[in-house]
Amino acid sequence: MTHNAWIGAAGFGLMMVLIGLNVPIGIAMGIAGFAGLVVLAGMDSALNTVGIVGSGQFVSYNLSVVPLFVLMGVAASHSGMSQGLYRLANSAVGHRTGGLAMATIGSSAMFSAVCGSSLATAATMARVAMPEMRKYGYDDRLGTGAIAAGGSLGILIPPSVILIVYSLITETPLFDLFAAALIPGLIAVAGYISVIALIVWFKPEQGPATPWQGWRALALATRHALPVIALFLVVLGGIYGGIFTPTEAAAIGALGALVYLISQVGFDRDILRHVMLDTISTTAMIFIIIIGAGILSFFMSFSGLPRVFAGAVASLDVSPYWILVAIIVCYLILGCFMESLGIITLTVPVLFPLIKALAFDLGMTPAEAAVWFGIFVVVAVEIGMLTPPLGLNVFVIQGTVRDVELATVFRGVVPFWIFDVIRLTLIAFIPALSLFLPRLL
Repeated sequence: MTHNAWIGAAGFGLMMVLIGLNVPIGIAMGIAGFAGLVVLAGMDSALNTVGIVGSGQFVSYNLSVVPLFVLMGVAASHSGMSQGLYRLANSAVGHRTGGLAMATIGSSAMFSAVCGSSLATAATMARVAMPEMRKYGYDDRLGTGAIAAGGSLGILIPPSVILIVYSLITETPLFDLFAAALIPGLIAVAGYISVIALIVWFKPEQGPATPWQGWRALALATRHALPVIALFLVVLGGIYGGIFTPTEAAAIGALGALVYLISQVGFDRDILRHVMLDTISTTAMIFIIIIGAGILSFFMSFSGLPRVFAGAVASLDVSPYWILVAIIVCYLILGCFMESLGIITLTVPVLFPLIKALAFDLGMTPAEAAVWFGIFVVVAVEIGMLTPPLGLNVFVIQGTVRDVELATVFRGVVPFWIFDVIRLTLIAFIPALSLFLPRLL
């Protein structure tokens, strides 16, 4: 390695030490990047870089999509959308064996498409679905496992804040990422429902059937859920149909979610203030991470470490698919200890040049590889949200349903985790699953 590359490696090590000392990851990346730039280019250049990165990010039109989609998700979480969606799914399939768990997956998928946050989806569905499943004698393992798995859909099904951050870091078109996420998201929904069907096939006592509520109840639930379904169709249909850009869709979605919130709870100043404060704090956290990642990425590029790493790996006499296997293992290990935004901002600047270098060997153009890798990374992070010892979705559910032991939730997650590993492998080795819609559109 070159002298500069060794400095890049030292900066990466400093960042890992800071993260180990519980320094917030955005600040840790910023400190490591700034320190590395001081060593490589001097204090004046480092300060100029911080100013350029910070101001460049804050005046970016593309970045305006973040607070708008965050506002849409926070308003959706406070408006009772999840109850309406769960009522609809429950009326449709709740009477089948395992039906309430299947309804949880379906309503989580629909709520994720409006909310965009895995943790918010998991916490909300835990409050909505768990009492209903316990009422009808569902096993806690099946109930909490379905909620955790359904909640993880929030970072994949568009609009996804994680995909937005990936788009900003790699300058990959957000429209292509949203289109690429749709088929893997539908595969996840179908797979989770199949896992539930398989569980209750062998152990029907874990998910007993509930009484059929009748067509009138289904029609009433559909009528109550129509505003949410309409918002979902307008936002995603408008993006995929080319009617408006993702940023315009975010603005329309945020307005629609706020109007729905006010229609449900009235002009309650306390709730609206809480929504705005949640939006501001979440957006500020994301912006700090994006700016820290920008400074670190600039330092890494200046040091040449990603190019050295990509060149060294590409020169190995091994199949690029074995490299993919190694990357999968790394993400599964990182998912045990880190949260999703941290994993994305930590690994993508280093691995992205490698993936683009391997694009032709994997049967893709560099632009297609950028889109495919975004979905690959998000699905890998999704698995991390279910993996011990961290498994953030698991802790959110255990914190919401406090009388369930953590071990019970983790045991319930295992079948869904196994399916997710299979799904990640399919996405890794069959890029067409992610690239079909972007190529078509």
